[in-house]
Amino acid sequence: MADSTPQTLFAAAVAAHGAGRQDEAAGLYRRLLILLPAQAQVLDHFGLLLVSRGLLSRAIRVTPQAAESWCNLGAVLRDQDAVAEAETCFRRALALRPDLAAAVNNLAALLKETGRLSETIGWFRAAARLQPDHPDIRCNLGAALLRAGLYEEGWREHEWRLHPAALGHQKRDLPGRPWRGEPLLGKSILLYGEQGFGDMVQFARYATPVAAAGAKVVLAVAPELIGLLSSIPGISALAPLNGPLPDCDYHAALMSCPHILGTLPGDAPYIAAAPDRVAVWAERLKPLPGPRVGLVWAGSPRLNRPALARIDAQRSLPLAKLSPLLALPGVTTVSLQKGEAAKQIAGLPEQLRPIDPMEEVSDFAETAAIIANLDLVISVDTAVAHVAGALGRPVWILSRHDGCWRWLEGRDDSPWYPTMRVFHQERPGKWGPVVEEVARALAALS
Repeated sequence: MADSTPQTLFAAAVAAHGAGRQDEAAGLYRRLLILLPAQAQVLDHFGLLLVSRGLLSRAIRVTPQAAESWCNLGAVLRDQDAVAEAETCFRRALALRPDLAAAVNNLAALLKETGRLSETIGWFRAAARLQPDHPDIRCNLGAALLRAGLYEEGWREHEWRLHPAALGHQKRDLPGRPWRGEPLLGKSILLYGEQGFGDMVQFARYATPVAAAGAKVVLAVAPELIGLLSSIPGISALAPLNGPLPDCDYHAALMSCPHILGTLPGDAPYIAAAPDRVAVWAERLKPLPGPRVGLVWAGSPRLNRPALARIDAQRSLPLAKLSPLLALPGVTTVSLQKGEAAKQIAGLPEQLRPIDPMEEVSDFAETAAIIANLDLVISVDTAVAHVAGALGRPVWILSRHDGCWRWLEGRDDSPWYPTMRVFHQERPGKWGPVVEEVARALAALS
């Protein structure tokens, strides 16, 4: 390279690294370190390259005595599921610089993934003290508090998800003023869904107490949910969330209602399947012997959002791992699975394949009509579990090791859905013991 100034070498090394030419990048980083042996940015990049090549011990030797470098290295290791090594790096960063908010937050998030809830809350509190206006840190604290059942403080912190700077926040024009708890008698209010289908189903129940306060309630949700949620008492109108929204005096996110109202979940059921559709599926499913058990084994992969894709990979499992359930004598399994994961049915031996009616299902109202004709739904953490719970049908949910806050810590029941039983994964990625426990419970029912 004719021009071998440090700046040029560094630019070439970063370009080679980004293009996947690792040997070339490593050689350039080494040349740079001869010229600039203590340059932290070069050492950071070279350390990350070594980690990506599986050379962890060398990367740690290269990493300088700078807290930010250890924090960066820990973040890479966490992404590679090297949990113990990542924790070592974050703690090393904090030993060097106790006030490094990124390291505090990263350590708290890592502890959450390993199921150490009390430590998680403590570290998120520490991160919030260091950066009190950081919305994502406050949201993380809120989720940890809610998982611990500390609802009052948890809902308050959870409101930070609506901050314009929060990750995933989607700004849109909404009619009327934000509702902060003002009297609603004679007023109209738009309650809108956010995040996923399951969140909308779970929190749509709050339309009823808001309507009971004297408001005309317009519920705006995903189009796939309109038919299902139209059965909620008190709703005056429904609107597709992705379309034009009617004028209202106020607006509020559905997930903010517990904070504003200061209430815990109400009773279920609070939705109902359409009687005509229930009758159609009753006739269709009548020949199947019971008990009839609906199955969902995978969520939406959401590959365009890496953080959500990572969560989905943790909550989902291959259908073949449910073979102990599929093989139980006297039990008829019915797939409620949509999407790419439904293709796994064809890969099973014919005698294990669940009945699959889902090609005829276009929205959640139809799914609800099928569920109304089942004896039980067994699902990973997806919207179908919420639908079954909101219908008041028996539902067993398989919750990943660092499960969602709504399923709480150390409980096998749910305040959200009285008919739900929660089966917790004890170790990350280890679904075998969970499935065996579910199979024993199901065998006892059949």
